[in-house]
Amino acid sequence: MLRKELLHMPLENGVRIAYRLSHSIDTSLPSIVMHHAFLMNSRFYDQQFKDSRYSNYNLISIDAHGHGETIGRGNDFTFWDSAADSLQLLTKLGVDQFYAMGSTQGGFIALRMALLEPNRVKGLILLSTSVYATPQQLKTYMQASRDQWCRTKIPSDEAMLVRAASFGGPTRVGRKVFRKIRDMWIQRYAGAECYDPALNCLLNREAIDDQLEKITVPTLVLHGTEDRIFTVEEAQTWTSKLPNLWKFVIVEHGVHYLSLTEPGIEVAAQLIPQFINETS
Repeated sequence: MLRKELLHMPLENGVRIAYRLSHSIDTSLPSIVMHHAFLMNSRFYDQQFKDSRYSNYNLISIDAHGHGETIGRGNDFTFWDSAADSLQLLTKLGVDQFYAMGSTQGGFIALRMALLEPNRVKGLILLSTSVYATPQQLKTYMQASRDQWCRTKIPSDEAMLVRAASFGGPTRVGRKVFRKIRDMWIQRYAGAECYDPALNCLLNREAIDDQLEKITVPTLVLHGTEDRIFTVEEAQTWTSKLPNLWKFVIVEHGVHYLSLTEPGIEVAAQLIPQFINETS
């Protein structure tokens, strides 16, 4: 099922958006638009692309601005821009309605897609995400992590291990997967000029908790008990304000990058088909 090549689509606004498809678009199948985590890319969902339980869906995984090979907005962009450009891509692909899925910062994009064009989003699948602005304590931590990363031309092993904490470290994903992530980090995100645009977008996002009543589509939320960035309690608070929360699932031992690691991969693979079957 895994289609490895990265595709590129030019948009009318000058953006060239990069994305992957699980297979050629079949308009008779539900589509899941997938947005990745910070400092990752559309390969973030390779596990889902390989899983036969997703074979009955069009999987469309997109490189966000500041990540992967999507270009065209320079170094000044927001998650609203990634959401708007993703919607343009889907129009060009002939995908009118879809489920929007996002992990961590990918959830920020999925939520904004639902706010921009609510009639096109059939449902939201949100993992380890938030609707709030970045708190100062987290900004301080992220800035320190950035300074360590950018202190050398190539990020040090120590700096990369700090970032790897988001998915529980190398052993959580396995050495082979971690080597691929490490190589990607060095190739794409080494140095301040490659790191800072993505970080600035992340840290400077605005809160959207005051707009949750506008998001009326069915929403599935998964959150791990070992998420050190956004707590389960925080997620329970904002999801309680969603008008159409289908289910809030606490994933025991789940880390921040929930869809990249077990047990999040398995829990999601069991729940997402059920969610789509009941809401499509």
